[in-house]
Amino acid sequence: MTEYLRVFKPFDIEDVRQHILIMGDLKGDCGACRALGIDAYQAKQCPECGVPFKYVSSRRLEANPGERFQLARRVHEKPPDLILIDYADYSKVLGQKKARDFFG
Repeated sequence: MTEYLRVFKPFDIEDVRQHILIMGDLKGDCGACRALGIDAYQAKQCPECGVPFKYVSSRRLEANPGERFQLARRVHEKPPDLILIDYADYSKVLGQKKARDFFG
């Protein structure tokens, strides 16, 4: 029986930011250009800027933590080649990077 587990692995945050699709309930947003309304289950790349998606995350992971593994299954079934990134981890690390860049 296959189950989903959280795994910690180092990632280049800029690569993730440039190639992430952030899912909502029905549609997604491009992390690179902030395009809205992307079909998160069909899009291989952003229809606005053309960046290929390699990662996917969802704000629902934090809003509905009980659905975390159900969401992981749904994400893996539709665009199985995308790596699921925890949204809280992503936004925290991205915020820290922005602060370091700002304060030099």
